[in-house]
Amino acid sequence: MKRPLKSSRPWGISTPEFPRRGDRTSPLAAVLIGLILAATACAGNGGDRSPETPVRVVDRWGTDREYRVFLPDHPTDAPLLVYFHGVVSEEFKEVETLRGYTGSPVEETGLIPFCRSRGIVLLAPRPAYTYRFLGKTARGWLPYEREMDGIERIISAVIQEFHLDPGRVYLAGISAGAGIFHHLANRQPDRYRAILSHSQGYLGDGDRLLSPCLPGPRFGVLFCYNRGDYDNLVAICEASEKRYRERGYRTVLLRDLPPEDHRWSGGSNPRFWRILEHLGRASPQSTQRSGSQP
Repeated sequence: MKRPLKSSRPWGISTPEFPRRGDRTSPLAAVLIGLILAATACAGNGGDRSPETPVRVVDRWGTDREYRVFLPDHPTDAPLLVYFHGVVSEEFKEVETLRGYTGSPVEETGLIPFCRSRGIVLLAPRPAYTYRFLGKTARGWLPYEREMDGIERIISAVIQEFHLDPGRVYLAGISAGAGIFHHLANRQPDRYRAILSHSQGYLGDGDRLLSPCLPGPRFGVLFCYNRGDYDNLVAICEASEKRYRERGYRTVLLRDLPPEDHRWSGGSNPRFWRILEHLGRASPQSTQRSGSQP
């Protein structure tokens, strides 16, 4: 079945307009961004509660980092899944083509009840820094260096606080959220077991496609995109999967998932986790190749 065409748009990665030092965001803009994140949290979580930043984490630039942890009944030695939403902005409602776009916050993904039922600890960091995207004040995991420093500290703190298995850490995210963890995984390729890249690939400045820093196999890589997703993001997923595979990584590519939009494919969560576990368990001698859809 032919995938419906959708106009291209780089989601939160290309040519960001960074605010000047001391002018990151106005107090009003900060409040508005906080309100939209809180509203989506309350609207979609179905009563789920999670520890809000249970351990204080401060990044190298002195910024307090915020995050949420969703715990199963018995978290000790459990695997950890770290989820990254796409770029978000209260000001997107002013852009006609973005009015229905939410960035897929964790409450909209179905991952909260799924992880709880499967005994998985779910970690949802929040981006700390703002930048200009499409002329709007946004949060979407840029600048990478500052965001990654805080995220790595958050992951370490959560593993220590809840006595998790440091050998079973998985990364998942959509769009700009997937973009950052390719950099995380390639910076510490032996720290993560597998990553789930929804509607995004491994990109550098100016949307330049990157290859893995070290030859594989290292972590497993699951790529996916939805039917009706943005054409440029589909092309990035296809090309990035090929780059990883050619470097010897274990990869799987899932095409044309539901729904027909640029949002997290929540109905695919069981399939996602099954593939992530498979990729994570595979030995370094595995010759898993992509294009198949387990």
